[in-house]
Amino acid sequence: MKKLLLVSAALGLLALCPASAQINAVPQIGLTTGYLPKVTYSSAFIGLVPPASATDEVCIAGSATKVVRVVRMVIGGSAGTLVQLPVTVVKRATADTGGTIGTTTANPGITTQIASRDTGQAANTSASAVLVSYTAVPTINDAAPVYIDSANMALSVTSVATQPAMTIFDWGRDIENNVQVPTLRGVAQQLCINLNTISISSGVLNGSVTWTEE
Repeated sequence: MKKLLLVSAALGLLALCPASAQINAVPQIGLTTGYLPKVTYSSAFIGLVPPASATDEVCIAGSATKVVRVVRMVIGGSAGTLVQLPVTVVKRATADTGGTIGTTTANPGITTQIASRDTGQAANTSASAVLVSYTAVPTINDAAPVYIDSANMALSVTSVATQPAMTIFDWGRDIENNVQVPTLRGVAQQLCINLNTISISSGVLNGSVTWTEE
């Protein structure tokens, strides 16, 4: 009888324990049971003046030491006249060369503009992916790229107070659904926002790129 009472008391205490104090069962495939942060970086570009007949405008190239997964690319801005244009995200097996690279805040590749998403992690001290923006068109060395995504971008007149929403390519939710995001392996591979040879009169572009390195 005494043993039965002790067992009953133990079972009662176990029932009162919070779920966090109990042993977790093996989760089903695809079930997220914890937050597992990855080494993440982002960089912005501000005041980028695109060239006439713009092609690859903002690019991120892979790393010699890490696998780079691009989570998000954002672009928008204003122009001298109202314009809507197609914007394409392409993956190139061979990186672009030449062109005129943006300077100061117009270039997301400047090291001081690349932000670690967790400044307290030693592993986030420096990114190995390479970012670039262009004010004169580069030489495209891969004429048969993989087309990853596309959208329309609206640019209103710079003097108008109300501006259209930014054009956002967001692959972050794909990770939650166990879907692969655009991935760069090696320095030759490159993911670019392409403006499809359209000239933007007095255009000024802003945006950002977010990626992980594993």
